This record gives sequence, C-alpha cells and structure tokens, in this order.
Amino acid sequence: MGFNNCYLPDIDKLKEYFDSVDLETFVNRFKKYDAWTGSTESFDFLEQKIKEYELQQIQMVDKGET
Repeated sequence: MGFNNCYLPDIDKLKEYFDSVDLETFVNRFKKYDAWTGSTESFDFLEQKIKEYELQQIQMVDKGET
C-alpha cells in the first residue's frame, strides 16, 4: 500500500485552477491524496474550499437533494 503525497501549486496557480472548474471537481482533485505539501497560503485556500464543499453537501442532505 502506497502513500500518496501531492505538492500543491503556488496560490496563484491554485486559484487559477479553482476558477476553471467547479467546486466539486476542485475538491475531488485534491481529497484523494494522503498528504499535501506546499505553501501555507495554498494549504489554507484548499482547506477553505474543502470546508465550503462539505458545508454544501450537508445543506443538500438537509434539503433532501441527494
């Protein structure tokens, strides 16, 4: 069994990628890794988007949209 690490791009490239895809695609691109390496800014941005996605999913379940 391997350990999957992802090096996060710098914050500008990460934001550029985020702007080019939807939230679900963005989050799923990075959630599949066991660990991330990169700048604090990139890490914080990614964590924020994951929290937004999870909140969105919770709201959909509450509304019965799953």
